[in-house]
Amino acid sequence: MNANQKFMVIAGAGVAIGIAEALLYYNLGKNAKSEEFQFGMPKGKELAKSLAIVLVTSTLTALLSNQIEKALEGDLKVSPLEIA
Repeated sequence: MNANQKFMVIAGAGVAIGIAEALLYYNLGKNAKSEEFQFGMPKGKELAKSLAIVLVTSTLTALLSNQIEKALEGDLKVSPLEIA
């Protein structure tokens, strides 16, 4: 798997999980004072803001994961004799 594919997998998983998490928090807040839980979707600007936040954080997560992986690969390429 190349770097672009890894980025897309990590970002895609982040978007899927992020949207689910955002909907969960939205509904928990919306139903906080309700006796009966009703699932709903945010609309308009609220939905757009939530999606934008999820896309940005998922992209940042993929970029950070990529940098951490590169750093770890660099460390693993060092010979044990060079460490001592």
